[in-house]
Amino acid sequence: MWAYEVSGKQVLWQWFSYRRRDRTRPIIGDRRLPSPLDGIQPDGWPPNYTTDLLDLLHVLGRLIALEPKQADLLNCICAGPLQSVEELRAAGALFAPEAPAKPKAKSKS
Repeated sequence: MWAYEVSGKQVLWQWFSYRRRDRTRPIIGDRRLPSPLDGIQPDGWPPNYTTDLLDLLHVLGRLIALEPKQADLLNCICAGPLQSVEELRAAGALFAPEAPAKPKAKSKS
């Protein structure tokens, strides 16, 4: 579970990182200074952190268990036939209306 990533970020590391006492990062470039509110942290480990951590571990465990089925589904979808825009439009599957015509330029009089 420790290695589980979303968008290249380790979920558990991010979760713990956000809950550590000192969450400040070095100022690089033109980034604004941290808010004084960042200094407001609990003195210890609140009970709700444990509940949240257990919930997170449960969700990550379920996601990891589903990975083989998700990979199979993705392979089936990618191996399936492609549908043309015309077929999708005929089936009513395209929700976006046709792009409106560009407005005509005003003539100089």
